Amino acid sequence: MRGALWRAAVTPWGDVLVNDEPRLSWFIAADDRWYQPARETTVRQRLISDVPVIETRVKVPGGDAVQRVYGVANLGGLVVVEIYNDSSLPIAVAFDRGDIATMRAPSPTGVKGIDLPPGSVVFPVGHHATMRVAIQVGDSTTSSTTIDLEALPGAEQVERGWIRVLQSTSRIDVPEHSWSTLLTTQRCGILLSQPISNRNNLDDVEFVLDLAERVRLGDTAEQWASDVAFATERIIERCSRNKIVEWDDERALLSASLLLNRAGEHRGRDDIARVWARLAEPRVTREMPTRHETPATSARVIAWIESQLATLRRDGSVDICPRGIDKSWLGVNFECFNLIATHEHLVSFAVRWHGERPALLWEIDGPPGVRVVSSALDSSFSSTDKSGETLLRGWQSEPAK
Repeated sequence: MRGALWRAAVTPWGDVLVNDEPRLSWFIAADDRWYQPARETTVRQRLISDVPVIETRVKVPGGDAVQRVYGVANLGGLVVVEIYNDSSLPIAVAFDRGDIATMRAPSPTGVKGIDLPPGSVVFPVGHHATMRVAIQVGDSTTSSTTIDLEALPGAEQVERGWIRVLQSTSRIDVPEHSWSTLLTTQRCGILLSQPISNRNNLDDVEFVLDLAERVRLGDTAEQWASDVAFATERIIERCSRNKIVEWDDERALLSASLLLNRAGEHRGRDDIARVWARLAEPRVTREMPTRHETPATSARVIAWIESQLATLRRDGSVDICPRGIDKSWLGVNFECFNLIATHEHLVSFAVRWHGERPALLWEIDGPPGVRVVSSALDSSFSSTDKSGETLLRGWQSEPAK
């Protein structure tokens, strides 16, 4: 659930944890035997559409027992567990505790053929039928016995809701498929968490990047403007003192400008622009940030991926594919949408190949006048048109890390 104070997780075999504590385990009775997912070799798990809807499948005779786990905001916060019988035979599902909201009363015959913890409950699930239960995790005085599970959003509705929120920011379809997955999973992680703490100014860059990403995903900019302004001032002071600007410093300044602009803090935005023009050129990196380097990387990963595809140059132009194109991308069409171009512009573009020559199609969202270039692909190309297409001279290879 977005910004919740609690955190739920799912083990690789489908048990539910809440705030790192075991909360619910499941078991399956099929035509041949009882299945304990924690011990089965046929367990498969995935994030549906890379959003926080977790599907776990266990092979049973005639098909799969399918579990889907997701969170909803109803009644202060619920973790919903759906069991779908994707097999040709009826099954039964058992949970190791009865203090959960259920669609119907458990089977009165209890559990046979397997030793389960005291208090376990069993429910029959017919062929291609769905059984739903819920765990109360938020603050609510509602009894679990009065929760209307039929009225709760289903897994597909929750999936669509996450996708709708994520579509408010950038999207990419590039040959390095992991980049698109990372953008989705890292943004979901940001939305599921509370804003990161900037206590003792430990990581001003991650702090600014994180808050700017929240604003891009729908948070109001005004609530963060003051905190971002102070953190940005410290970043600028450090860069000026050390005479070194790292790639993520540069990205944090751009993100701060975007947030302050959306908050209507135009003076602060303009102050950043004036100082930024006097700073040293940033040191670039083609290595994606990892948790080995810094304890908080979600927003940095997003910033790094976007910076490999479009970046704002010191002369105010927007450079598309500033690091060139990796050799493995040669001949593969790709496209990107709503990347940050300036504090008030977004850029979308596509690359289509004509032999070994890339054709660039671009569109700028924002006031007219911003210049588009592609320095690594064709140093002669430059345009102030808000949209257009051109055949570039060639491509330069840089590793896509």
